[in-house]
Amino acid sequence: MSAAGRGEGSGGLLDALLLPTSGATPGELAGGGGTRRVGGVVRGIGAVLLWGSLQALFLLVPPLAGVALNLALAGAFVWWFALRPAARADRRRLATLRLRPVRAGWGWVAAAALALVAFVLAGLVVLPRVLTVPAERVTFLDAYLRRPFGVAAVLVMVALIAPLLEEFLFRGWMQRTLERRTGPWQAIGVTALVFAAVHLEGYGFPLRLAFGLASGYAAWGSRSIWPSVVLHGAYNGSLVVVGSAVPSLDQRTLVAWAHTPSRFWPALLTMAAAGVAGAWALARLRRATRGARRSGAAGR
Repeated sequence: MSAAGRGEGSGGLLDALLLPTSGATPGELAGGGGTRRVGGVVRGIGAVLLWGSLQALFLLVPPLAGVALNLALAGAFVWWFALRPAARADRRRLATLRLRPVRAGWGWVAAAALALVAFVLAGLVVLPRVLTVPAERVTFLDAYLRRPFGVAAVLVMVALIAPLLEEFLFRGWMQRTLERRTGPWQAIGVTALVFAAVHLEGYGFPLRLAFGLASGYAAWGSRSIWPSVVLHGAYNGSLVVVGSAVPSLDQRTLVAWAHTPSRFWPALLTMAAAGVAGAWALARLRRATRGARRSGAAGR
């Protein structure tokens, strides 16, 4: 089979470096022997290290330049993988990464995002009741946030760059590959577990797991990566905005609230209500997007 036929011609070396096993189908991965599987793992590790390094570059420049750098990086990523003509012509990769437009249901995406934000912010009050809060420490990122335009630079990174890169990797390549082998529910669950675990932070594991399940369902239900990117941006962005707008909201305050009944129980009820509302919105998103596809197919 030619390189173009395998999907390699549209991406070349850059895809091989940035995307795990970008030129291999699941069947080729299953039957291609140990060399291909090891190569896929190596490319996957390389992709994570490379993009992780690129994300961190903004910390080396003044915040206003960091905003421009992150916007340029996001634009370059979307152009390379989704907008350039050669990428749009590679149907196999478009399907693997779920790079499909969403023609209906964006209102339900917004509703799910609002429910997710409410769930996460309420969870900040609930979690200290059952988990040990890690010791607070000042980091380089905290100092960067206090600089002029520091919040804007970090917000662009966590609400735009990180969602693009992580959703392409987890809900695009990883979950889609697993779906072809195990089915959607197992794939959504396994991908969410891996996503929560690789952050190497036990305290945030429950919220990241819940987000991973919601994001995975959104990607599967809509057959597109873009609702997941929006949900991820809302999840990350809400934490940065609240943390910057309310600097007094530190670990000691959250622990105190968690052990204050008038704070804890409303937060727990908010989490439950937001979880139900988010699940309902995601189910409606799936119905809206699949109904739109059926109508489009009938129209053709």
